[in-house]
Amino acid sequence: MTGAEKAAVLMLYLGPEATARVFEHLEDGDIKKISQSMSKLGHVPRQQITDVIAEFTDITNPETGFFAQGEDFVKKILERALGPQRAELLLQEIRTSGIGDMTDILSSMDPRTIANFFSQEHPQTIAVVLAKLKPKQTSEIISLLPQDLQAEVVIRIAEVDQVSPEILNEIDEVIRVELTALGGVQRFKVGGVEKVVDVFGHLDRSREKKILDKLDTLNPPLAEVIRKHLFTFEDIFKLDDRAIQVVMREVSNDTLTLAMKTSPDDVKQKIFRNISSRAAEMISEDLEVMGPVRLSDVEKAQSEIIKIVRKMEEDGKVVIAGRGSDDVLV
Repeated sequence: MTGAEKAAVLMLYLGPEATARVFEHLEDGDIKKISQSMSKLGHVPRQQITDVIAEFTDITNPETGFFAQGEDFVKKILERALGPQRAELLLQEIRTSGIGDMTDILSSMDPRTIANFFSQEHPQTIAVVLAKLKPKQTSEIISLLPQDLQAEVVIRIAEVDQVSPEILNEIDEVIRVELTALGGVQRFKVGGVEKVVDVFGHLDRSREKKILDKLDTLNPPLAEVIRKHLFTFEDIFKLDDRAIQVVMREVSNDTLTLAMKTSPDDVKQKIFRNISSRAAEMISEDLEVMGPVRLSDVEKAQSEIIKIVRKMEEDGKVVIAGRGSDDVLV
């Protein structure tokens, strides 16, 4: 029996109250594995229950047992029996199979790494795997796939309804082996700018400013990237009309026109409501006749406006509620 199966037998023997108290101290992944094993157990022979309880008693008895560095021991045995190269390949498979199912593996990996890996796979295979992931991660991976693959994968995800467990297991095993060969399971997404932005979202404004001011000295490019992610151009228009009017008085028409190039209609209408009718008419006409522009130019114009808003916030001229702040607007 696996460790999860033994734990499932023990929990079922102890009953729901004890199981609930144990689950309070476990990680979600461990709870998932034990719960899955519980649902698959069926009839458990009395002798098997006795063996599990006896093993649990031995392990929890402080006077019994020993400590062993299992992987080092297995590595030495495999190298002696199979040679270094074959031993390392087998160890990689063992490590991979112990991590969890394919969904668990991919959920912790960087989307760009996954997209690069899948770029050589058949669209149907990609669709079956991505359909099992959370929508946010699926969308990130699709956006990073080669352009000609994106629509193909989306079509197949839409068409995927039911897939037999045998096919799923076969696909998971093939992907697992290929990831292992590439060392892909070693590249997990544990940080990055998005993580930092998420952390900043729970800080109060004064603490956020102190950290960013320090980053301006230590790593100015990183500070600028974080600022850009913390507050988007569209976020400006979540302010009330009075605050938007204050901001718009500080922005030139040329900068505003370029910044609005990619804005949705609701954002444009909110801007037009909060500037003079003459300015709104001019900007609307300029947008209609404006030809193609570089996305980088649009983003630069939007960044200029974002800087104006953040400076005005620091000066107390506008208030942006939320993100760790205790401010209440009345």
